[in-house]
Amino acid sequence: MIPTIAIVGRPNTGKSTLFNRILGTKFSITFDESGTTRDRVFGRVNLNGYPMIMVDTGGLEFSSEQSDMEADIQKQSMVAIEEADVIMFVVNAAEELTANDYAAAKLLRNSGKPVILVASKCDNIRLEEGAFNLYELGFDKPVKTSAIHNNGLVDVENALVKNVKKLGFKSGDKYQERDGVTSSEIRLSFVGKPNVGKSSLVNRLLGEDRVIVSDTPGTTRDSVSLEFEYNENDFILIDTAGFKRSGKRRGDWLEKFTVLRSLQSIEQSDIAILTIDASQGLTKQDMRVSEFVLEARKGLIIIMNKADLVKPERKNQLLGLLQHKMAYAHFAPVVFTSALTGTNTLKIFDIALEIAKERKKKIKTRDLNYFLERTVGKHPPKPGINVKFIEQVDVDPPTFIIFANKPDNVHFSYRRYIENELRKEFGFSGTALDIKWKKK
Repeated sequence: MIPTIAIVGRPNTGKSTLFNRILGTKFSITFDESGTTRDRVFGRVNLNGYPMIMVDTGGLEFSSEQSDMEADIQKQSMVAIEEADVIMFVVNAAEELTANDYAAAKLLRNSGKPVILVASKCDNIRLEEGAFNLYELGFDKPVKTSAIHNNGLVDVENALVKNVKKLGFKSGDKYQERDGVTSSEIRLSFVGKPNVGKSSLVNRLLGEDRVIVSDTPGTTRDSVSLEFEYNENDFILIDTAGFKRSGKRRGDWLEKFTVLRSLQSIEQSDIAILTIDASQGLTKQDMRVSEFVLEARKGLIIIMNKADLVKPERKNQLLGLLQHKMAYAHFAPVVFTSALTGTNTLKIFDIALEIAKERKKKIKTRDLNYFLERTVGKHPPKPGINVKFIEQVDVDPPTFIIFANKPDNVHFSYRRYIENELRKEFGFSGTALDIKWKKK
C-alpha cells in the first residue's frame, strides 16, 4: 500500500500553499479536481524514496448553520480523515486559536490517526513566543513553517517520512511483497470513466460474474482485486470505480471517495488498462486518467471496448484521434474489444506479459552511450548545452539518468526527442519511462 496523507484545518490557514510546496519541490501535481477549496485535491509525491498520495481538503468548520456547499466540504474532509494514514493539521500561528481549531483538534485526537501539527505563516514569529498555546491542542511539538517563503518545508517532509516509517510503510523497493502479492504476479488495474464496461470486461476475462455489472453509471464504488491465472502466469485484476468529470463529482462526497480509491489502485498496479467506450469515442476525462497513469510511471494498455457497436471505418477514425490527441502515449498498444462477445479480450493478458518484460528490461551503459552519441550528433541541443552521459539506474519502471552541463536549460521538446529515440532504439513498448536530467 501507498500511504495517504490528508492536510486538514480551518479555512485560510495555508493548507493549499503547503500542499503545492510539497508537490512542487518533488513532482508536479498529477491529478486534481476543479474547485480547489471546495473539492479535495489529490497529488502524488515521493519523499526520500517513500511514495505518498497527498490530499488537500476544504476548511474544517463546525458551525451549526451551514449551507449545502459548506456541509459538503465538511463531508469531504471527514472522508479524507477517515481514509488517511497520516494527518497534517495546519493552524495559523499568526492568529489566536479559534473554537474551530479546538474542535478540529478533538476530532483528530479521537480519530486515532498519527497527527503532525503544522504551525503555518510563521514569517516573523518565534514559535515559542507567538504560538505557545498551540500545545493546548494536545499534540507533539508543532512544526514551524512559512510555505510562502519556503521555510520549514524540510522539517515537514522529515516529519511525514518519520510517521510513514513508523506505520511500517516501505520505501520504493519495486520487488517487495505488496499486500500479500509477490513480485511474480502482474497487477492490472482497469480504469476509466463510469459505464464503459470495466466490470463487464473483468467478468468476461474471469469467465464468471465476480463483480456487479449495471447500466447505471457509478455502480462500482470501490476497487475490487481478483486473482487470475493465464498460461501459467499469475495476475491480479483490479476493477476500479469510474473517474467522473469534476463538475459531476462536486456535491457528491462519496464520488470523491471513489476517486481516491481508484488513484490508490493505479499506484499499486503494474499496468493500467484504460478502458474507453468505443461507441462514445475519446473524451478529455479519458486523457486525464491516462496522464495520471503515466505520471505514476505505470504500463498502459488502451482498450476500445464495446467495439461490436462501431463500424470498421469508425475504428480507423478512433485510431487517428488517439494518435492526434494522445500523442504523448504513442507507445501504448490499442486493442478493440467487446466484453459482450469476448472479442480480443484475452489479448490483454498477452500484451500485459510483454509490457511486464519491457518494464524489467536493462540496457548496458555502453550501448546507451553509443546511442546517445549518435542521437545527439544527429540533432544537437541548442548552443551552450553539452549532453554528456546516460545510464540506466533502475527497472520497473525503466529509469535513466542523463547528465548534461546545463540540464535545467534543456527544452521540453528536446527531452521528448531523446525519449522517442530511446524507444526507437531499445523498445520499451507499453510502459512509461522515468528519465531524469542531472548536472555533470
